[in-house]
Amino acid sequence: MKIHSYGLLPFIFLFFTNICLGQAPQTRVNIQLLGPEQGLPSRNTRSLAQDGRGFMWVATGQELWRYDGYSFQNFTAMLTRSIGGGTLINQIKTGPNGDIWVAHNIGVSIVNPLDLTCKTINPSTPFKSVDSKQHLDIFFDSDQNGWVSIPRGKLIKINQAFAPVALYTPPTNAGQSVAIGSQVTKLFIDGKNRRYAFSDSTFLDEVDEKGNLVIRTKLLPKDMDSRHFSVFNVVQSGADTLLIYYNQKIGKKFRMRQYAIGTGLFGPLSDMDTPIAPDVIYAHKESYKWYKSSKGIGLLNQKTGQFTNLTTRLLQKSGADIFFFGACLSTDGSFWVAGVDGLIKVTLTEEIFRRYMSVPLEKTGDIGSSVRGITEDNSGMIWACSYGYNRDGLQYLLHQIDPARHLSRHMQLHSQTKISDEMVIPYKVLFTKDEVYAVTDGTQFLKIDPESEAYQAVEFPFVSGRGFTSFYKLNDSTFWTGTWGGMGIIGTRDLRPVLLNDKPGRYIKNERVNNFMPWKENRILVSTTNGLYVLNKDASIHEHYGQSAGDKIKLPALQIFHTTWYKNALWAATGQGLIRIDVDNKKTQLFTVHDGLPDNNIYAALPDERGNLWLSTNKGLSRFNTQTSKFHNYGISDGLPHLEFNHGSYLKSKDGTLYFGGLNGVAAFNPEQLDLTSNKESALQLISYSKFDANRNKADTIITHQPGQQITFSPGDRLFAFSFMSPDYQNTLLNRFRYKLEGWGDDRWQMFENGNKLLFNSLPPGNYMLKVQVSVGGADWSSQEWRSPIRVLTPWYRSVWFYITSLLAVGFFIYLFYQNRLRQLMDIQKIRNGISADMHDEIGSTLSSITFYSQALLMQMEKTEHQQVVRKIKENAQQVQEGLSDIVWSVKAGSDQIEDVFARMFQFGSTLADSKGFVFRFETDTQIQNLKLDMQTRKNLYLIFKEAMNNAAKYSSADAVEVNTTREGGHTKLSIKDNGRGFDPDFIRKGNGLVNMYQRASQMNGKLTIHSALDEGTTITLVF
Repeated sequence: MKIHSYGLLPFIFLFFTNICLGQAPQTRVNIQLLGPEQGLPSRNTRSLAQDGRGFMWVATGQELWRYDGYSFQNFTAMLTRSIGGGTLINQIKTGPNGDIWVAHNIGVSIVNPLDLTCKTINPSTPFKSVDSKQHLDIFFDSDQNGWVSIPRGKLIKINQAFAPVALYTPPTNAGQSVAIGSQVTKLFIDGKNRRYAFSDSTFLDEVDEKGNLVIRTKLLPKDMDSRHFSVFNVVQSGADTLLIYYNQKIGKKFRMRQYAIGTGLFGPLSDMDTPIAPDVIYAHKESYKWYKSSKGIGLLNQKTGQFTNLTTRLLQKSGADIFFFGACLSTDGSFWVAGVDGLIKVTLTEEIFRRYMSVPLEKTGDIGSSVRGITEDNSGMIWACSYGYNRDGLQYLLHQIDPARHLSRHMQLHSQTKISDEMVIPYKVLFTKDEVYAVTDGTQFLKIDPESEAYQAVEFPFVSGRGFTSFYKLNDSTFWTGTWGGMGIIGTRDLRPVLLNDKPGRYIKNERVNNFMPWKENRILVSTTNGLYVLNKDASIHEHYGQSAGDKIKLPALQIFHTTWYKNALWAATGQGLIRIDVDNKKTQLFTVHDGLPDNNIYAALPDERGNLWLSTNKGLSRFNTQTSKFHNYGISDGLPHLEFNHGSYLKSKDGTLYFGGLNGVAAFNPEQLDLTSNKESALQLISYSKFDANRNKADTIITHQPGQQITFSPGDRLFAFSFMSPDYQNTLLNRFRYKLEGWGDDRWQMFENGNKLLFNSLPPGNYMLKVQVSVGGADWSSQEWRSPIRVLTPWYRSVWFYITSLLAVGFFIYLFYQNRLRQLMDIQKIRNGISADMHDEIGSTLSSITFYSQALLMQMEKTEHQQVVRKIKENAQQVQEGLSDIVWSVKAGSDQIEDVFARMFQFGSTLADSKGFVFRFETDTQIQNLKLDMQTRKNLYLIFKEAMNNAAKYSSADAVEVNTTREGGHTKLSIKDNGRGFDPDFIRKGNGLVNMYQRASQMNGKLTIHSALDEGTTITLVF
């Protein structure tokens, strides 16, 4: 059997047994019922309006709420504070300046949406003829004046200064005043700013700017008998045209006719052109008109003329009988209805996807028929494999789609060789000229007969993991298979499988193979979980792109699912984003969710002919413009049967149609037929920002931030939260936000991680600029930015003034300490100088007298023994006087510099050398000239030097003595070296002199060493 014969007419009945229609693209109506589940306590909503910032305001009897697309916020307290108590809200409307006007039983309140202040006025006060405080509705004329409807059909005019300036009272009828229950329900403004009031009667009253009646027109003309007709409602269909709907009592049907306001002419009476007689009509640009009555909602497609009645669907959504009060068409085209069962939001989406094998799902996360490999045969038929599509109680695993007729055939496979309940699950189908082959989700390779739906199975031995992952036709006689752990090869002639894991050589082994693609120089590019491999025709590895040391192209991600060559670049769909690979220059660029992707897990990248790549992810489809690097994302509201797509489930057919399979069938579309010119530019609003004040242990929320105003945080603030919204309510689940905090240190755009909330645990002190952008409904990032300067105050203990004050205080205390220490040192120096002077004057003079008298006594004595005693007295007095001189010098202040010590040492050494007849050399290091010594160290240093010099003069018989002082390692080193006869340290007796030298060195926290040997001189070293 030939595959191309499947499309022939004789086979249509057999071939399309168990067929189903593919669902054609159409306008998708999305209905959402908002109530307690979304935070709105009461389902009984009465009226609603949209303010100038884009927020929706909802009145529920006595409460006033604001909705931002994510949550409801209660503003009843703001209203009651302005009024002075509670009241019943009758109507809310959007004022000319975007403010919200609230009509209630006490007056009219005007809410400023920017600073969220409320001002209440009582328009009835100036008019004595007004006997009611009930205000029922609000209208506006072209001059931005408000007209408030009150009982008995009256209107009060309120000027732009919110002052009541005029009162309209309808004329009496046959001498009877208008009933108290009568009210003006419509105020029409024509092209010349003339006002026409319609109440629940049969009259249309033209009212001038002073509230006077100009002319009254009866809306039941002479050709209509009031016994058979009554005016049901009046709506404005043009600048000078009204549509009057009549209730025809006979037959209980509605009729309609046009009325020209300016000329007063009635058009012919006709049947209604829609099934709903509306109390109001809302037009959205030139696309749709919404018709609303108290019991029905419908829309008219102005391009096709098709009317869709949504009443039944709304009834099914609410689950109860419905009654509609107010309605509002928001700026984004969403239609809102306030009813007894909640707030209803209706949005429209032009579907671009044709769906096959999809089933209705109760929840977004539910799973329908999971589709795997999608391929196209030579005749243009599309083949898809699934994990089971249930139809008529049967389960089908293989499917064939006829895209020309939008028909599908579902096949049940069975084995040719045995009767068994065993079920094989095909993964992907490929074709030769005459045959159909498939790999399965297990380990079988199938040859399929489509007519009989029978298969012949070949078991692949030892397939790693759970089975096959990809399938590739090298030629009509050879197929390559990818598995969870490598590659396989099978020939169509002998059907003998070969696993490359078992074959010696350089092949892909123990790695999951995801995709095959023809490559340059007649090679094959293979996507794996370890990057990309370029294979020769024998499946051997020619080259690898990844993250290994020898790879010529380094990839930022290794888990590659699919590749395509487009616009002179290689594009890789990976588990970490989309990679653009410049093969010639060996450069790569990674695109992630931070750039606009809905999800980083990308299964396929299919090109169209308009410069785009279409990416299947786990969060819908994404269109990537390769020239601008912009993303546009598509979700359930755009007609996708499911958000999560599958690996290996994609196809670009010969006619350019793209097919993507996921967890609920196949989505198909032709990119050439799509209108991609629309660009959603939406404003961005800050809902509120909050902080946690650690000092007060309290969270503060600010809802009145003015655009551009600086936000200031105190030092103890933390846990900052910013909530944003965009007045695009089409699909807030697809709205994404990103931010840039300039001054933080990273100026790149970052994605919000919590929906519409931006969270910072803390911010260091400093000045920042916060910028936020929004992507609405999956569109590209809006060029409009919300921005605000943020200042985080520095704690007082970290401020500049605190540092300056602290430095001044520390300096002042140091100065005081220095002065006190200086005084103490001066006092000590005075004491030292006093002691030195006393010792020099008192003891020194006494010793000098002893020496003088001893010398005089020696000259008078004749006996030798007496002379020896007196001479001894004289010598001891001279020694004491000399020692006293050293003590006086060490105690006396003003000689604390080490150079003063060196000067005295040099003087002593030179004098001693001259008297003993040896050479004396004294050298000092310039690094220690400014070193200061305390009194004790100065004395010990000098006395150690003096003792060493005396020993050299008395015992060494030296010809020369060298003294050196150096600075080494933060210590001062004194070296005294003579060239005398030396001594043996082991046999020398340590007298008082040496013992004193060691003790003095210890008192200096120094170390004294003596090195000597017979006939080699002596070296004394002191380090302190």
